[in-house]
Amino acid sequence: MRWLILGAVFLLAVINFADKTVIGLSAVPIMNDLQLNYEQWGIVGSSFFWLFSVAGIVGAALSDRFGTEKMLLIMAIIWTIAQSVTVFAAGLPFLIMTRVLLGAGEGPFFATAVSHLSKWFAPESRGFAISILNLGNTVGKAVSVPILIWLITQTGWKMTFLFLGGVSLLFVFIWLWLGRLQAPHTVEQTSAKTKIVWTDVRKTIFSPTFVFTTMIAFIGYSVITFSLVFSPTYITEVKGISPSVMGYMKATAGVTGAILSVGLSAYSDFIFKRSKNIWLSRVLFTSICAALAGIVFFFFTITESVALMTLILILENGLIMLIFTLGPQVVNSLMPERKGLMSGIMMGLATTSGIIAPIIFGKVIDASGDSLTGFTGNIQAMAILLIISAVLFALFARPAQKEIIPGQQNMGIHLK
Repeated sequence: MRWLILGAVFLLAVINFADKTVIGLSAVPIMNDLQLNYEQWGIVGSSFFWLFSVAGIVGAALSDRFGTEKMLLIMAIIWTIAQSVTVFAAGLPFLIMTRVLLGAGEGPFFATAVSHLSKWFAPESRGFAISILNLGNTVGKAVSVPILIWLITQTGWKMTFLFLGGVSLLFVFIWLWLGRLQAPHTVEQTSAKTKIVWTDVRKTIFSPTFVFTTMIAFIGYSVITFSLVFSPTYITEVKGISPSVMGYMKATAGVTGAILSVGLSAYSDFIFKRSKNIWLSRVLFTSICAALAGIVFFFFTITESVALMTLILILENGLIMLIFTLGPQVVNSLMPERKGLMSGIMMGLATTSGIIAPIIFGKVIDASGDSLTGFTGNIQAMAILLIISAVLFALFARPAQKEIIPGQQNMGIHLK
């Protein structure tokens, strides 16, 4: 039964990615129709995150109290509404309103999904399960990007948004059945019903482990934001690659990057099983992969080869997503009875980069007077920051070590 649940959450992750990426794929026709410049487009990209972070923290906390099943259903309903009403967008204000609503609905998704899967999978297999969740994002590139590009060119960007609203509605009906299935009862679930001790929460979020885990996720999410909002335009307008070829590049990078991400996550689980060391298997391993992602991302601006750019996108996808597979496990180790809250706060703070980064990206591109210079400066700056954050994460993050009680692995019961 847990594999059926994992499959459904994976499908929701694919929808989640498609909802986020369609705005970047539609950038040129939307900017032309609504007469927007790059700075205004940066505001559109930023608006998605205006309530994203707050909703992520609040929604994840509510999922601990009222159930992850209900929260996932509510989110899918909000996605349906936000995407469907975009067909009425005739100017910048209404478009921003739909992006704000969608961001509020998607904010709690990752933390809630991680918490939900943690109820169904034992600690030693959660890395793999969460990598499948992240696989929804990378597979989303392979499945949704070519479809969305075709829909945009054939039916227009507004009908493409309406199509995505219909897909979310379909999931609502699926989850009305699957969401009623009960996960194995654990001590962690029982603990989550107790009152939150906010002094413990404050102490945890100011710890070096939480701070530097959030920092690397913040930088990593700025790279993802660039990929969603500006990367399609960069590849087509600056690199001179046709939209169809760009779609195939993204699709290839999605499939291969997904395989890489799952393989790396499984290897991290293997290290954990052998060593029982969270720092070695989660922190150091993530740091190495994030530093490599920064290096290859830097070279994205140098090459003109479609093959090399595709390879860079593959490595970027697979390596960056590891931050969001293993990072939540690091902060969850600090308060295992509050997985939803810990993941929610971490992701809520990390995704504030989605508010800041697009505005900075747009201003830098417009201010440079040369789109090539502006895009290059943005990409190389993010690459350097990613490498620095990876080093700091390895040096200062020290997750709590847990010993699995023999005979109770499947219950997810731990002792410090």
